Amino acid sequence: MNQLNKKDISDLANHPSLQTKSAVAQKVGNYYSGNKVTPKGLKLAEDIFRIMVRDVQIKVRQALAESLKSCHNLPEDIVTSVIRDADSVAVPFIKYYADLSNDDLIKILNIPSINKQKAVAQRLNLPNDISQYIVDKCPEEVVGVLIENESSHIHERTYNSILEKYQENEEIQKSLVYRAELPTSVIEKIVNTLSEDLKKRLIISHNLPANLAADIIEEVQEKATLRVSEEYSSDKQIEELVHQLYSSSRLTPNLVVRSICMGDLKFFEYSLVYLSNTPILEVRKILFNTSIDFMIRNLLRKAFIPKSMFPAVFSALKVIKEIRFDCRRSNRKNFSHKVIERILTYTPNNEELSEEDIRYLVSKIS
Repeated sequence: MNQLNKKDISDLANHPSLQTKSAVAQKVGNYYSGNKVTPKGLKLAEDIFRIMVRDVQIKVRQALAESLKSCHNLPEDIVTSVIRDADSVAVPFIKYYADLSNDDLIKILNIPSINKQKAVAQRLNLPNDISQYIVDKCPEEVVGVLIENESSHIHERTYNSILEKYQENEEIQKSLVYRAELPTSVIEKIVNTLSEDLKKRLIISHNLPANLAADIIEEVQEKATLRVSEEYSSDKQIEELVHQLYSSSRLTPNLVVRSICMGDLKFFEYSLVYLSNTPILEVRKILFNTSIDFMIRNLLRKAFIPKSMFPAVFSALKVIKEIRFDCRRSNRKNFSHKVIERILTYTPNNEELSEEDIRYLVSKIS
C-alpha cells in the first residue's frame, strides 16, 4: 500500500487529480526515506520531488512537504524550494526536517514570516546559537515560542539577553516562569518584577533554594499586608493592624522598611512605636522635626532595623519632605520609583553603597 505501483503511474498520467498527486508524493517520500532505495531510484525520486515542488496546487505541495519532513539528505534545491514556499507548505517541514544546518536556520529566521520563524523556534533540541539569534533578531512572539520549547537549549547568556530586552514584559515573564528548567540566577533576577500569582507559580514549579523561596513568600505576604494598610485611613485602624502584627511576631524589618518605601507613612511610624517602645509624638518629632541624622539612626537601631536598610529609609524620608507627601493623594508606585532613584544616588556622610546593597534595597521596594 505504501509502494509506488503501475496503477499510480497510470493514474498520474491519465487523471492527475489532487488525490492522486498527494498519494504519489507520500509513496515516493516513503520510498526515499526507506532502506531499499537504489541509486537509480534515488535520482528518480528526486526528479519527481523537483516537479512536485512547482505544482500549481498548494495541497499537492503541502502533501509533498509533509512527506519530505521525515527524509534525510535531500538535495539543497529541493529543501530551498520547500522552505521558500507558502507558510502552510513550509512550516511543518521547517519544524521537523532534521538536516537543516545552523546556517539554514538563520536564513529562515531572516525571512519576513513570523510563522516560519516560530517553526524554527519549535524545533527539537534547538542549539543555543540559534536561540540567541532568535532573541537578538526576532519579534517577542517568536521569543515566547522559543522559551515554551522545553527542548531548546538556552544558556545563561541568552537568558540575560531575554531579561535585558523584555524586563517588563508580562507575557515573556510568564513563559519563563512556566518553563520547566530555569537557572537559579535567572530566577533571582526576575523574581522582583513578577506578579504575586507568578511568584506563587515559580515556587510550585521550580526547585528553589529554601532561602529564596522563603524570601518570595515573605514578600508576597508583606505586600498583601500593606494593601490592607492602604484601605485604612485613621490612626486607630493603622495602630490596631501594627499591634496585631507585632503581637504575632510578623512585624519584620523588611515589612517596616517596605512600608516607608511604598509611601505608607503611618504604618511606618506606628511600627517604630512598637519596635522601639517610643511614643508616637516622639517618633514623628525625630523623623520630621529635626535635621539631625543620628537621632533618626538611633531610633532605627532601637527598632532593630538593620543598618543596611538605613539608606532606603533616609531616601524615602527625603522624598516625603521634598514633595510634601500626602498618603491619600499620591500614587504609591510613583513614590516608590522616586525612592529607588534616591537610593541610586545615596551618599550622605560620604557613605558608598555597594552594587549588592543597591540590588538588595531596590528588591525591598519593587
